Amino acid sequence: MLACVIVAAGVLADQRYTMTHRTALEQRVRDGMQVIRFALQTEIAADFATIRHLASEAAINSDPAQLRRAAAILGYGKDHIRTFEYKAGPAAAAETLYARANAPAGAAVSPPTAPEGGQMLRLGDDAFRFSVPLPGAGADGEGLFAMTVDARGLLQASGLLPPDNGMPAAGPLPLADLQWAIRHVAPEAASLDIGPRFATGAAPETARLDVPGGAFEILAAPQGGWDTPPENRFAIRLAIFLAGAAIMIPAAVTGILFRDRNRYVAELKRREKKLRDLSQRLNLAMDSADIGIWEVKLDGHVLLWDDRSAALHGCAPSFADDEDRISDWTASIHPDDRERIEAQAFAYSCIAVTDTTDLNYRVVLPDGAVRHLRSVGAHSVGEEGESRLIGVVLDVTADALMTQTLRDAKQTSDIKNAELELALDELSSREQELSELSHKFDLALASYNCGIWEADPVSATALWDERMHQLYGLPYSPHRLDQQGWLSCLHPDYRERVLAATNKALETATTINTLQQILLPNGEPRYVRSVGQVHVGRDGKEKIIGIAFDVTADALLAEELRAAKAEADARNIELELAKNRIEFNALHDPLTALANRRKLDDELDRLGRASPTSGTRFAILHLDLDRFKEINDTLGHAAGDAVLTHAADILSQAVEKDDLVARIGGDEFVILITRPVTTEELSLLSERIIEEMRKPVDFDGFSCRCGVSIGIARSQGIGSDPRKVLINADIALYQAKEKGRNGYEFFSQALQANIVTRKRLADDILAGLERDEFTVWYQPQFDATTMRLTGAEALVRWQHPDQGILASGRFLRLAEDLNVMARIDQLVLETALRDKMRWMAQGIDLPRISVNVSSRRLHDPALVDQLRGLSIRPGEIAFELVESIFLDDSDDPASANLADIKALGIDVEIDDFGTGHTSIVSLLRLKPKRLKIDRQLVMPILNSPQERALVRSIIDIARSLGVETIAEGVETPAHAELLRTLGCDELQGYAFAKPLPFAEFARFAARRAGAPTAREA
Repeated sequence: MLACVIVAAGVLADQRYTMTHRTALEQRVRDGMQVIRFALQTEIAADFATIRHLASEAAINSDPAQLRRAAAILGYGKDHIRTFEYKAGPAAAAETLYARANAPAGAAVSPPTAPEGGQMLRLGDDAFRFSVPLPGAGADGEGLFAMTVDARGLLQASGLLPPDNGMPAAGPLPLADLQWAIRHVAPEAASLDIGPRFATGAAPETARLDVPGGAFEILAAPQGGWDTPPENRFAIRLAIFLAGAAIMIPAAVTGILFRDRNRYVAELKRREKKLRDLSQRLNLAMDSADIGIWEVKLDGHVLLWDDRSAALHGCAPSFADDEDRISDWTASIHPDDRERIEAQAFAYSCIAVTDTTDLNYRVVLPDGAVRHLRSVGAHSVGEEGESRLIGVVLDVTADALMTQTLRDAKQTSDIKNAELELALDELSSREQELSELSHKFDLALASYNCGIWEADPVSATALWDERMHQLYGLPYSPHRLDQQGWLSCLHPDYRERVLAATNKALETATTINTLQQILLPNGEPRYVRSVGQVHVGRDGKEKIIGIAFDVTADALLAEELRAAKAEADARNIELELAKNRIEFNALHDPLTALANRRKLDDELDRLGRASPTSGTRFAILHLDLDRFKEINDTLGHAAGDAVLTHAADILSQAVEKDDLVARIGGDEFVILITRPVTTEELSLLSERIIEEMRKPVDFDGFSCRCGVSIGIARSQGIGSDPRKVLINADIALYQAKEKGRNGYEFFSQALQANIVTRKRLADDILAGLERDEFTVWYQPQFDATTMRLTGAEALVRWQHPDQGILASGRFLRLAEDLNVMARIDQLVLETALRDKMRWMAQGIDLPRISVNVSSRRLHDPALVDQLRGLSIRPGEIAFELVESIFLDDSDDPASANLADIKALGIDVEIDDFGTGHTSIVSLLRLKPKRLKIDRQLVMPILNSPQERALVRSIIDIARSLGVETIAEGVETPAHAELLRTLGCDELQGYAFAKPLPFAEFARFAARRAGAPTAREA
């Protein structure tokens, strides 16, 4: 019965596997058809994209040569493309733009009209034609592009067929186990099969791919047909047979094994009884020794222990034999030992070694007591091959405590021994130091010839050493010397004085320090310094111990110094008088007798020290004489000195007694007022000074007149810095001179802000030159008659990082003060030359560029050498010189430079003509190429007959001198027409174009190249 069931199940399994194989074949065929459809659709879409790209190129640029290059580029490497054809319109003939080298020969066929989305038509049996209309063409088909491709080449390009050259495809498609074919279906033509042919009776699956103008049918079937058996049918049937045998054979073997089982059970019961007896004896031994047993299963890191192990660790017994107690074990370990024990336990459990494990650690019992435990175990392998650790744990608290006690005793003993050794070393070191110190002391006393004495104040006797006897001129005696013997050695004038000083030092318990003069047996005097200190000995008795040394040289020197001091005191009185004269001269101006800059600095420092606390209010007037330099240059320095003396007298009489008047420079004065003063009082004082300074000063019959400009600044409350106030007064003085001189100006925050702004702008200019922030814009110039572009004026612009584009009026004046105009002029010239070359490369012919040149640049001796290094062609650059540049006969550097500039072929133009002081004689000497009439004269000519007549006169004068004229500031067409009538040669202004950067000027010039002239318009 069991065998029949197994056979029937095997037959059903074989039939189901065959059906699954047929389903897999169908899915594989459908997947292959999808791959073929996607590959063909992708290639057709790519070809349509190619022909549409050519159509877009033709819509932008219909140049045939350009289209042929584009068609050759697109057809390169695509072997399935035969030709590209182009039809410009309905009446135009089709033109072949590209033909493959090995393409079949034939004339260009006029492509039909194409719908908006394009279409794909069949040509014969071996080619297709793709056609698309030109972008923007209407429904009537005014123009189209066509592309002819090989039918077989289309499949090769799709990756469905291998190339004809035999080279393997880059990525072959997974179609090896399929037979397939592709059929083209057209609305009004018979079907055409392309690609491989089907075997007869293949019963293929079909799919359809629609394309503009037709469709493709895809047919596919398995390579061996639908009835191809599975490759592993024999293996499957063999597996079914073996599975049946595997079920039947164990059933027979089971009966045999059941018989042997009963025999083995009886043997196991016998061994189990023996094992229980051994276990009972082991438990008795463990209970008596209080030893616990534990086991760690290494495969799962599970800790099992008996009740004795739990009790030793202060834990409750296990509820089950297989309960994991590893968390209880780690929790019971003393915190100081936990990390170490966990690391050792982990190492023992992870490294399979045959050595025993030995852990010593402490556990904390529930009542807080600490117990020392030792755990010993070893690795073993169970009957099933599992690795485990088995061991015992026992209480070693008594042994640990005894060991710790012995260790502490040994440590205490070691510390005491070390302290004793250190004390012995210290005592030996001090003995050595004392011996060395004593030796040094003896050497020091001997080198300085010092004697040592010891006196007893009670008995009035003293014990001297050998050097003491030598100092006092006595023969050496080891016996004590009494007070009378000591005093007899002293000069009579010193005995009473020295004895009184000694007794006073003893009464006050201070150091004895006396100077004694000794009369030696040969009559020579000797001075001895004796120094001593009261000392209490171990027996409690007081004694005086000291030293004495020879100071004869010092005493004699002191006498000489006292005499010298008396003489020096007399001389100091004379020096003090001279010092006062010198200080007066150092703090006052020798010409005007006013305070000088040093005196002013001292007063400012004094105010600065007092101002933070006292809040002293003060004011400073900074004065500068106007026209003083002209007086000095014309009448000489004696006249200048007379003017300065006169000014000093006026200032001294105008101020109060406590005010300070100082001359701090050649013609600069400062008045420091430290008393309370109002703004009105300061204004009146300034007006009075200005009025007095207007009065002439007579010098040798000449009347000298000069004015004065005054800057006034006041302190601003507590903490004002006087030097800052002086700077503020200087700022106000600068503003007064800017307003026309011979006046006064008060300092304000607006003035300071203006100075700060100028300083920041100056820093930005210097930084901008380093960062190449300056660029050049161009304003075109036109022929007044033909309106042709004749040139452009180069204008510097600043691309400020914060403020954007800045015109030259915002920064050129400050750049002149910074002495960087030469750099800016050079930058503009080099940029203009470089941009002109770039315009020439773009086909833009700009006849000339006018560049502004500053006066300082014109006087630069190195200007001509720099210009020679730039390779400037004659006539392409013109230098614009402002009319305010004064050129007289003595201006040799500028005149020489102008001559060399003209020799280099650079034209010279006079800019802003009509606003300066250029004379006709100057024009004749300079001989400029052009005059630029200033915009101030051009703007009002429409409404002002006077300005119109003036402009006509300038044009007539220029024409008579052979000089061309350019009108700048032409704002309207009416201005242009009037200036053309007046005979102006060239025009420049916003009526035609604003200043433009390089790119915009290039576009403007390109557009103007084809614009009509004024007469044609």
